[in-house]
Amino acid sequence: MGIRARGIADRSRRWWPAWRAALIAGALALIALAAGCSPSRSAPAPLSGHVLVVGSTALQPLVTAAAQLFTQQHPNVQIEVRGGGSVAGLVAMANHTADVGDSDIYADPATYPDPTISDHLVCVTPFVMIVNLGVSLTSLKHDDIIKIFSTGEVTNWKQLGGPDQPIVPVVRPATSGTRATFRKYVLGGRDETGRLLTTDSSDTVRDTVATIPGAIGYLAAPVVNSSVRALAMDGQAPTLENIEAGRYSFWSFEHMYTAGDTTPATDAFLDFMLSGSVQQVAQTQNYIPIANMKLIPTS
Repeated sequence: MGIRARGIADRSRRWWPAWRAALIAGALALIALAAGCSPSRSAPAPLSGHVLVVGSTALQPLVTAAAQLFTQQHPNVQIEVRGGGSVAGLVAMANHTADVGDSDIYADPATYPDPTISDHLVCVTPFVMIVNLGVSLTSLKHDDIIKIFSTGEVTNWKQLGGPDQPIVPVVRPATSGTRATFRKYVLGGRDETGRLLTTDSSDTVRDTVATIPGAIGYLAAPVVNSSVRALAMDGQAPTLENIEAGRYSFWSFEHMYTAGDTTPATDAFLDFMLSGSVQQVAQTQNYIPIANMKLIPTS
């Protein structure tokens, strides 16, 4: 019995390799036949569409640069970038007249209750005080800024060690997220007094301060150029280290809000805003890449 069983086992070992080879060959033939008969898969359609981005002029330089890079990779997509201020961006997003609303401020659920609104944080904007080049100061105390823009106690630069020249505060309109950030974190919620701009544009602020002797204003650091002088606050520059340490309070997260269903082109562009290439552009333009911030956003 033991010998017979061993013989069967030996026989199975002899014919198994041939059986297995035949089985595999047959399977491969069937797979090849099926592959030859099935239609070939076409490549996915190229990304296309129109994406309208409206809002913060503080974030506009970065979004504009990102749009140019994005459309180089996706020529069938048109990214249209408009300013108008953070409030305008939030309203356009909530009313579905824009695909994306850029904002320096949070979309308060009490004002924008739509549960489908999504917040996409893309970077941090440091804001700075700027003065006309005729003003020789390089830094202002926090309290002095309040006295200039709110209480009116300081009206001439000579009161702060500068030239004997009237101070001309340049104030943003109510639609500006930069103004909301300034009032909340610099003025402590106080109202402003000064020359109100008729349009909400960071470029307009810079150019106005540059052309009016004794003028002072505030805007996003990426918009500053050599036509104006940027000031430190309490001797502190708007660096990542000073912001995270709480030594510099005038800054905000930059939000790109969407509401409801979004198109593939919009989703792709929002993802692109967080790509390494765009975040590198952000750093070059004096924004702070969102990945560099350790602080948790709060309203």
